[in-house]
Amino acid sequence: MVPPSEILARLVSIVPTGEFAGDAGRTLMTILLAFTIGLVGGFPLGVLLWRIPAVGRVLEPFLVTGYAMPTLLFYPVLLAIMGLNVGPIIVIAATMSLIPIALTTMVALGAIKPTLHKLAKSVNASSSQYYLKVLLPAATPLIFPGVKLGFIYAVIGTIAMEFILAAQGIGFRAGFHYRELDTGDMWAYITVVIVLSVIVSGILTWIEKRIRKDML
Repeated sequence: MVPPSEILARLVSIVPTGEFAGDAGRTLMTILLAFTIGLVGGFPLGVLLWRIPAVGRVLEPFLVTGYAMPTLLFYPVLLAIMGLNVGPIIVIAATMSLIPIALTTMVALGAIKPTLHKLAKSVNASSSQYYLKVLLPAATPLIFPGVKLGFIYAVIGTIAMEFILAAQGIGFRAGFHYRELDTGDMWAYITVVIVLSVIVSGILTWIEKRIRKDML
């Protein structure tokens, strides 16, 4: 451990540099791309699992297993297939993000009151109206915690993979300084990750509260 004053001093000297800007940009781009893939893939998958119960019963155990299993174990295979680039990091972080989004979507849609389904049928709602104006608003308060968790897992996956499989990024710098025994710089980059996580968590919590308030 190093004194907090030294960590702050290293932060002040590191943050204004072009190297830090490049690392931060790379990490944020990877997180956003992984989360977008997880969201775009996880939401339709959750709808499919809910809409076709037989598919849900077959796939749910595999998704739950994947949720519990550390996907970082697959990085050697992805490394051999995709090479030493950002691809394996995005795949693993996106997978970590997709699973909670899909499972939460399935559970949220299954928890909708039967009266809403009957109401949609009684007014002859089209398929698009049924999903966009009935199911989505009703399920959003329960879906959003999964989306929030998916974003958090995208951050975790990205930072963890950068630590062991990258040549650029916040996670890579923390790992680099750890291996070089530059304790002050290592804790400075760890502090950046902590601050980023707190900010993201705060923003997502605020959005969730707004959604729940609007749905009341």
